[in-house]
Amino acid sequence: MQFMNTHCTAWHGEGKCLACDGKENAFFAGLTHEEVSAVHVQIDNVSYSHGETIYLHGAPAETLLVIRTGAVKLVRYPNGDAMQRIVRVVKPVDVVGVDAMLAGTIQHHAVAVGEVRGCRIPLPVVSKLCMQYPDFQWNLMRQLQSSLKETEQWLVDLTCGSVPARERMARLLLRLRDGDSNRIYHFSLKDLRAMLCVTVETVSRVITEFSSLGLLVRTGKHSEQFFTADIAALERVAAGEIPA
Repeated sequence: MQFMNTHCTAWHGEGKCLACDGKENAFFAGLTHEEVSAVHVQIDNVSYSHGETIYLHGAPAETLLVIRTGAVKLVRYPNGDAMQRIVRVVKPVDVVGVDAMLAGTIQHHAVAVGEVRGCRIPLPVVSKLCMQYPDFQWNLMRQLQSSLKETEQWLVDLTCGSVPARERMARLLLRLRDGDSNRIYHFSLKDLRAMLCVTVETVSRVITEFSSLGLLVRTGKHSEQFFTADIAALERVAAGEIPA
């Protein structure tokens, strides 16, 4: 595994981390700036290229990764076969590996989508903060609950076989949205198949339909990280309001 590792030197007890625009402060909610500064020097700034493996399923859990830019797909291989199943996509400000804290081992393969930058935090640091600061511990519990809720929502929205594939695709694209923008994270047809559990041919047909209707616009090179989307129209399709 190759990645850029830059020891964090930007924190000087200020209200804003210069290295990551303070976005990881959501993870440290419940702590004062002075308390964060005491552990910040133990945090690494890391960068991963597109397609690079960040965590391996079953490996010992040693760190958490707070995403600053890019996205990370969480992959499982059911029954040990070669067919991957993407169970969730983690986006900026979210945390990769928080569910592994209690399990002791990594629960998914974590793979970078686009260039990913983040703050890598050793688990001993997280455990110590939990013991010392109840407010931080409560915030971490909320992160765990949010992660569970997101996973359950993926199951409800995307894998219900009775819902037409085009509606599930619209729901998926909305879940792959970059914040509140009209940008959708770009995934290959194979990846989209692995999220919806349908055939590649079905994925290709629906994406082609959405493109012809102007719901999804391919801009620039196919390998670029984002598509442009008509969010309002996708929401109508997801709700079943635009018939095939």
